[in-house]
Amino acid sequence: MENLTTRSRPLGITIIAIIMAIQGILGIIAGITLLAGSASGGLFAAGIITLVLGVLYLILAWGLWTLQTWAFWATVILEVIALLDGIFALGQSGFFSGIVNVVLALVILIYLFADRNVRAAFRT
Repeated sequence: MENLTTRSRPLGITIIAIIMAIQGILGIIAGITLLAGSASGGLFAAGIITLVLGVLYLILAWGLWTLQTWAFWATVILEVIALLDGIFALGQSGFFSGIVNVVLALVILIYLFADRNVRAAFRT
C-alpha cells in the first residue's frame, strides 16, 4: 500500500468528501425510511435504490478522503449523472432542486478537472 503522507489532500477534496459522506448518511436514512413505508405502498424499489446510492456515496467519500484514483473517476461519473438529472429536473416541477443539482455538479466537475493540485493528488 502506498504511503499517503507523500501526497496531501487538497482542501476542496476534503470538503467534497465530507459533503458526499453527509449525502450518503442522509441517503441511507431516506432509504430505510422508504423501505419502512413500503409495507403500505409501492416504495420498495425507490427505497432500495436510495439505500444503495447512500452506501455508494459513503464509499466514494472514503475513496476521495484516501485519494483513490477510482474514487476520482467514479465521482466524475456520478456528478455527470447528477448534472443530467438536474437538467432534466429544470424542465419538470423541481426547478429549484434542478438548479441546485446543476450548480453543485458543475462546481465539483470544474474543480476536479481545473485544479492541478487535485489531478496531482489523484495522479490522474
